[in-house]
Amino acid sequence: MAFIIPTVFVLCSCFIYSETQMKKEAYMSVPQLITSAGYPNEKHRAKTSDGYILQMHRIPAGRRATRRSDAPNAKGKKAILIIHGLLGSSLDFVIMGPERSLAYILADAGYDVWLGNLRGNMHTAHQTLHRNNTEFWAYSFEEHGKFDAPAMIDKVLEVTGLKKILYIGYSMGTTTFFTMMSQRPEYNEKLVAFIALAPAVYLDNAKFLSNMLLKTVNLPATMRARGVLSATVDANALDFFMNSFCRIKELENDICMRVIAGIVGEDYEQIDVELMPIFLRRFQPASWRQLEHFGKIAITGVFTSWEDGLWGAVKSYNLSNVATPVSLFYGESDQLTEKSQVMRLAAELKNMGVLESVEPSGKWPFNHLDFVVAKNVGNILNRPLTKYVQKLYNKYGTD
Repeated sequence: MAFIIPTVFVLCSCFIYSETQMKKEAYMSVPQLITSAGYPNEKHRAKTSDGYILQMHRIPAGRRATRRSDAPNAKGKKAILIIHGLLGSSLDFVIMGPERSLAYILADAGYDVWLGNLRGNMHTAHQTLHRNNTEFWAYSFEEHGKFDAPAMIDKVLEVTGLKKILYIGYSMGTTTFFTMMSQRPEYNEKLVAFIALAPAVYLDNAKFLSNMLLKTVNLPATMRARGVLSATVDANALDFFMNSFCRIKELENDICMRVIAGIVGEDYEQIDVELMPIFLRRFQPASWRQLEHFGKIAITGVFTSWEDGLWGAVKSYNLSNVATPVSLFYGESDQLTEKSQVMRLAAELKNMGVLESVEPSGKWPFNHLDFVVAKNVGNILNRPLTKYVQKLYNKYGTD
């Protein structure tokens, strides 16, 4: 896991037609995208206790409400916080447009939707540290759970006046939930339920690659020594790849796609060739420590805290602190958060009495990226998921 996802994004950029012209959506901000789709939106800032400033994007109402009123509001609505995965941002849940993206579908169903941003991406900053400062990048998903998610949950509760909200996480957004509950169990009282899409807790499939890149090559140390503070790809370099390599006629026969499929799982039919380059161009930096922490989990086979660093003590996060009802959704073709490892997590949660459900993504075998950018993600996952959210609210309420 540690270095698989950055590799995916670099390689994915190779399968775009050289003739493809980047659409305007590739350069629009998240608020601009939401406005252009016909939805009201707000920007809020959550401040963490260790100095990070996290911009949050709110969609308080659906498109119909916007047409009915100049000032739609979310008073009395049930709120949902959605948190992205590694290299992601709030963009991930609006990029596919109103008919497919989770944020829009939930807003149209009557929910007050909040899109979070974890420290490090373009929507975040620090009160005193510049992004060119090494200390800015001194975090893993341990800090996401200890500081970021709690700050964003508190911001939603503060603005809405609600006592509880529902949390949806994708990939590292799920890791964040479990690390939060291990370190800050009092946040169980602030959540109605948690929905985990492609939960990234046990990562045994990535053990070989993590060993090679962390032990043999020691890539993070090499990059740090060269002054590269974070794992990212220059936008100009990405555009070069997009316009220079892998002119595709058949995705299944393209070498780039074969490599990608071997990493995230095979699913050529769900690739949206027009929107994928936009999604890839907008991927965000990762800290080296984030990647090392995922590597530590993959190598040890333990959902371990960072503690003494990559090769330091292995100390399991305390999952017994989880008291919130948890629903797990996995992809049958997902090779990153692979089904058997999701089932391992499900067994633990079931023994603790907090497992609400564990089930596939829908009637299609999703790979890891499909949860966000599958061509038919709206019908396969997001609309059924919206009905499932209502089921959870009906069962557990907000009191």
